[in-house]
This record gives sequence, structure tokens and C-alpha cells, in this order.
Amino acid sequence: MTPVSATTPVTTTLLAHRDGSGHPALGGAPVARLTGSLREALLGLAARLDPAGTAAEPDWAVCTALRLVVAGAYDTAEPGEEPGLLYVTPPVAELGSRPVWLERTRPGGPVTARFPADRC
Repeated sequence: MTPVSATTPVTTTLLAHRDGSGHPALGGAPVARLTGSLREALLGLAARLDPAGTAAEPDWAVCTALRLVVAGAYDTAEPGEEPGLLYVTPPVAELGSRPVWLERTRPGGPVTARFPADRC
């Protein structure tokens, strides 16, 4: 099942994600890229959790915050659909009550993390 967002798409920058370790919720796949708007929201979340650590190591803080959020992701594939192409988290209150989408354009391809309204 491919979730549909009713919000207006927002064009955002696509950034490389520096954490190459796999995520259990994604079948061990790492997140390769994330959108600029998601990075900023994760940075804000990290700053609320650990202000000093976020100020000292913002990239590490974003990686840690994303790991926390991705832990709740689930595969949206329905019977007959290719699994592993779109994972979705429940809405995250600390990210404006928005879910995070983790998607691939092809099986085994790189995972991109974004908000549903982000257009890359």
C-alpha cells in the first residue's frame, strides 16, 4: 500500500546521510539520503533531547534522532506488492505529528528518508 499525503508537496534538498549502519526495522538496510526538511526537524528533536551534544556534534545528533524514529517503521507492502520499497513510521509528535517515509525506487536500492510532503 502506498500512503497518500493530502499536504502540498514541498521541494527540498536531498542530502547524503552519514550513518552507514543498517536499521533493523528496514531489514538491515542503511538510510543513504534524507531531505533537508527532515534533517532540520531531526536536528530540532535532537536539540530538545541533548542540547549540548547536538551543538557539539550536529551530524551525530541527526543520526541518533533518525535511529530513534526509524525504529518504529513498518513495511507498507500488501500481498502481491514488492516488499521493502516503502517503510513508514507512525506520526511523530516531535516532528510536527508527521510520519517519516523511508523509500527505495528499486529493490535493494538506496533508502531515502523524507516527510510525505517532501518532493526530491
